[in-house]
Amino acid sequence: MGADPPRLAGRERELAVLSHELDAVLRGEARTVLITGEPGIGKTALMQAACHAVGERAVVLTARNLPLTTRVPNLAVRSLLAQAEGDGGDAPARSPAPVRLDDAVQHLLRDRPVIVAIDDLQWADSSTLDALMFLVGGAEDRPLGVVATLRSGSGRDIDRWRADLVRLPGTRVLDVGRLDRLGVRDLIATELGAPPHETLVTDVLARTGGNPYHVRLLIAGIDPGSLEAPATAPGLDAALLQAWSRMPEAARELTVMLAIHGKPVRPAVLAEIDPTWHDAPRDLRPAIALRVLDQDDDGRLWFHHPLIAELLVASVPAVERRERHAALARSTLRAIGSGMDGPDVLVDLADHYAGAGDADACIAASRRAITALAGVDDATRLRLARRNAELLAVASEVDAAFERDVLEEWADAASAVGEDEDEFGAATALLEHIDRDADPTGTAELLLRRQRLQFRIGGELNTVAAAREVLEFAAADPDGRPYALALSDLAHAENLAGDPASAAHAAEAVERARRLGDTEALAYALAAAGQEAARTRDLDAAARLAEETFAVAVPNGHYWPAALASFWEAYSMPTYRRAATRLRELREVLVAAGAPHRVTTAMAATEASSWLTIGEVRDVREALRFVRTEQPPDYVDLSLRAIEALLAAYQGRVDEAESHLQRARERFPHIPSYVIPSRAVAEGTTSIVAGDPAAALGVLIPAMTAHPGTHGTEWLVPLAARALADRVDAARDRREPTAGALSELAAFRDEHPQVLPRRMGTSYPRDLVALDALSDAEVARARDDDDAFERWAAAADACAAAELAWEEAYACRRGAERGLARDQGTRSRAVGLLRRGAAIAERTSSEGLAADLESLAAWSRVRLHEDVAVDDDAVSDFPLTRRERELLPYIVDGRTYAEIAALLTISEKTVSSHISNLLRKTGAANRVDLARMMRRRERSA
Repeated sequence: MGADPPRLAGRERELAVLSHELDAVLRGEARTVLITGEPGIGKTALMQAACHAVGERAVVLTARNLPLTTRVPNLAVRSLLAQAEGDGGDAPARSPAPVRLDDAVQHLLRDRPVIVAIDDLQWADSSTLDALMFLVGGAEDRPLGVVATLRSGSGRDIDRWRADLVRLPGTRVLDVGRLDRLGVRDLIATELGAPPHETLVTDVLARTGGNPYHVRLLIAGIDPGSLEAPATAPGLDAALLQAWSRMPEAARELTVMLAIHGKPVRPAVLAEIDPTWHDAPRDLRPAIALRVLDQDDDGRLWFHHPLIAELLVASVPAVERRERHAALARSTLRAIGSGMDGPDVLVDLADHYAGAGDADACIAASRRAITALAGVDDATRLRLARRNAELLAVASEVDAAFERDVLEEWADAASAVGEDEDEFGAATALLEHIDRDADPTGTAELLLRRQRLQFRIGGELNTVAAAREVLEFAAADPDGRPYALALSDLAHAENLAGDPASAAHAAEAVERARRLGDTEALAYALAAAGQEAARTRDLDAAARLAEETFAVAVPNGHYWPAALASFWEAYSMPTYRRAATRLRELREVLVAAGAPHRVTTAMAATEASSWLTIGEVRDVREALRFVRTEQPPDYVDLSLRAIEALLAAYQGRVDEAESHLQRARERFPHIPSYVIPSRAVAEGTTSIVAGDPAAALGVLIPAMTAHPGTHGTEWLVPLAARALADRVDAARDRREPTAGALSELAAFRDEHPQVLPRRMGTSYPRDLVALDALSDAEVARARDDDDAFERWAAAADACAAAELAWEEAYACRRGAERGLARDQGTRSRAVGLLRRGAAIAERTSSEGLAADLESLAAWSRVRLHEDVAVDDDAVSDFPLTRRERELLPYIVDGRTYAEIAALLTISEKTVSSHISNLLRKTGAANRVDLARMMRRRERSA
C-alpha cells in the first residue's frame, strides 16, 4: 500500500470502524468490509490508511480494477495471484482462478493473517466478483480480511452481487458519505498546510458538496490565505478537468481520443494507429506530468482518475463521438493494413464501427474478430456475436442465409462460454428462420437444443407432449442422430411423469445410438437408462450405466449427460451420505476433465442438498463455495438459495434465512412449477422457526398441488402438520378454545394420512417412514395423546435411521419436552433424548435448538453433559486466574450460576463476575459459546 500512509482528514470515524474490523482479523477472525460511496469520496484512501496501519502484522495483498471498455477476465485476481503465489501454493496451475487464489491465501495464512484489498469493484468483471465471493465464503475461523471499495450506483449486476455478499457471515458495509463543514475545513487545512479562512470553507463546501476528491481538485495550488475557491473552476466538471484544461491542445486532443478509445495504450501505439499522432509520446508528457494520465510499468497510459475519462467522453457531442469513432476505425484499418492484425486490433475495429453507428461494417469486422478469437477469448467472442445479433435489425446487407450465419455464431459463442440464456435466445431466433416442413431434421435438432437450455435457465421441465413433437420431426430420418436424441428426451420426460413407456424408449434409444455410433446420442441414451435404474433403485445397474456414460461422454466433451448419469447413480444410493460422497467424486472427475462450471455446479448444488439433509454443515458450505466460484445457472441459483435459507433456519438464524428467500423472490418472481415444493419447504420451515405457522401454511398447502411428485414434496405434509400443531399449542398457551385448530388438523390428516412421495428422483423408503412418524407425532402433540412421548421417541429413531439430522434433533427436543413434563416413567429416556438432541445441535451449530434444549435442561434440572475436566493444555494460551480455571469445568458441564455458587461456596454475583472475565479473555460470545469452545479445545489438546 506504499511507504507513507494517505492523509485522511475528516475520516477519523470511518477509519476507526475499519481498523476495528482489521483488528478482529489480527485476532484470528474472518472479516469482510465493503467500502461504498460516490466517486471521489475517499474510499481508496480510507482502505490504504487502514491497511498501512496493519504494518507487518499481516500479509497485505492489493489489486485494482480498471475501467476498460473490454473487461479483462480476472484482472484483479491475476494481480493477487502474482503476489500470493510467489510464496507457494498447492493448487495445480490448471485449477480455476478462485480455487488457486483461495489456496494461495490459505498457504500464506499458515504464517500470518492475510488482508486482501481490492479497489474499484464497480469495474470488476464477473470472474473477479465470483473469485472474491469464493474467497469470502470460506471458513469463518481463519484470520482473513477482505476489504474492497465499490462506487455507489454501479449497476444491477454488481448490486445483485453485493446483496448476496452482505448476507455472508462477518461481512459489513461501510458507507462513506460526504464531508460536513468541519470535515471540509480539516481537509483544506491538511492539503494547504494552514487553517483556511471560513469564507473559503463555505465556498468549497458549496461547490463540491463535501466530496473530498473534488475538494482536492478545487483547491490544488491555491494560496492558503485565499478567501474563495479559484474562479477558473466555476463548476464540478471544470474542477475535475482543471488539470486537463491547462494542457496543450495536442495533449487534450490525444487524451480525448484515448478516452473514446476506451482502454490503456502505449504512446507509440497511438502513433502507429494514426500517422498524424507521430508525436504522441512527446505530446502526452504534460498529461503525465499533471497526473491527468498515469503510465504503468509496461508503458501503457490511462487516466489517473477514471472520472476524467468519463467526463471527456461525455463532453463530446454524440455526433462528434460517432465521427471520432469513425476516425479511430479508419486509423485501425490502416494499422491492420500495415501488419497489425492481431485479434485485439480486430476487436477495436469492430467496437469503433459500433461507436460510429455503422452496423454493416461492425458486423463484418466482428465476424472477422470472432473467427480470430476462437479458442482464445470466448467471452469477447460472445460479446461481439451478441451485438451482431442485435444489429441485424438495423443492418442493410442482410439476407436469410446471412442472418442464420450470424445467429449460429451467437449460439456457438454462447455455448463455448456456457451462457445458457444467450444460447437459448439464439436457438429460439434460429427456429424462427427455419422452414419446419422443408427441414424437419434441422427443426428437431433446434427444438432439442432449446428444450435442454430451457431447463438450464430456470424454465419448465420438458413435457411428454413436447418430447413427442420433437420425435415426430426427427422421424423424418429414423436412423439419424436427432431421432436417437429425441428418444432419450422422451424417455426422460416420461420417467418424470410416471409413464411406464419410459423404460422401453430408453432401451430403444441406447440400441439406436450404439448402432449409429454417435457418442453424444449414446451418452444421453445411457443417462436415460440410468434414470430408469434409479426409479427402480437398482444401484448396480445405475452404477454400471453411469460408468459407461462417463467413459463415452467425458473424452468427447459431452458433460451434461455425464452429470445426469451421476444424479441417477446418486439417487440409487441407499443413504444420503453415500449419494453426496459419490456426487463429489464424480464432480471432481468432471472438473479435472475441464467440464464447464454450469455443469459441475449443478452437481455441487445437489451434493450440498444431501449434505444438508444429514447435517454435515462443513460439507454443505464447501459444496456451496464451489457453486459460488462463478455465477451459477438460474435453476441452480434457485436451489442454492433454498439450501442457504434452510441451513440458516435450521441453525436458528431466521433473519438470514428470510433474507435468502427475499433475494430469491427478487431474482425469480416467476419460478418453474417443479421448484415450488422445494422452495415451499424452505419458506415453510423459516416461517415455523420464526413462530408464524399461518405464513407457513400459506405456502405449504398450495405447494401440495402445484407440481406433485417433485423434489421436496415428501416434506410438505409433516411440515404442515407441525404448523397446524403449533396453532393448537398457541391457542392452548393463550387459554383459548382449541376445537377449531384441532378440527383443521383433523381435516388435513384425513386428506393427507401419509406423506406425498415424489417421482422425480424418487424418495428414499426410509425417508417416508420417518416423515410419516413425524406427522403422527405432531398430531399426538396437538391432541395431547397419552402416547405422544412414544410417538416422538419413535420419530427420532426413524429419523436417525434415515439420516435426517435436523428432524431427529427436533424430534428429540419434542420427546424430551413431553417426557420430562409428564414424567410417566419416561424421565431417564427423556434425558437421553435431551442429550442426544443437544449433541446434534452442537454438531450442526444449531443455536436456536441448542438454546431450547439448554432452557429445557435448566428447567428440569438435567445436566446436558457428563462431568468434564478441562485440561490445562486446553487453556494454556489464556491468562486465566486459578478461580477462573476452577469455574470452567462447571460451565462446560452446563451448570447454572446458582449451582456453581453452591458448589464453590461463593455468591452468584461473584460467579457472574468470573464468567464475564472468562468471556472477555477467551473471546467467547456467551456461556454456551464458551462451553463449546472448551469442549473443542479439550478434544484437540
